[in-house]
Amino acid sequence: ATLTSHLSAQDDERLLFAGQLVGVEGYTESLGTGLLAGHNLARILGGEGPLLPPSDTMLGALLRYVHAADPAHFQPMNANFGLLPPLEQRVRDKLKKKRLLAERALAAMGEFAARIRRPHPDSPSPRRWVRGWQPRSPAISPRS
Repeated sequence: ATLTSHLSAQDDERLLFAGQLVGVEGYTESLGTGLLAGHNLARILGGEGPLLPPSDTMLGALLRYVHAADPAHFQPMNANFGLLPPLEQRVRDKLKKKRLLAERALAAMGEFAARIRRPHPDSPSPRRWVRGWQPRSPAISPRS
């Protein structure tokens, strides 16, 4: 793989990629990888390691696919239930199976979101990441 599991260049963890450049198709898929790349870049610049969503979430499954797919047979990918790991027990009813996969993914994403929201106690303020950063002045007046 030419990218790390968190979609950075092998030789520079501060160079992250997202969207069609990494092999996902679709607006939602591109948005998800872009948000994750931005969040992980902020973590890296703040001295923390990147976070990856669990593989039983759609975003985690997409990341696993684009990182681990065989380059000789790689195809850009949209989100689909086939990317998710199978349930522990086989479910024959397709609608029930999709509902169970979605419930499992939502629970895992909830735990992942809670991890993202907790800043590391030693993390610097984001304001210190950019030399010369100044807060924006408030808008002069709302639009009429």
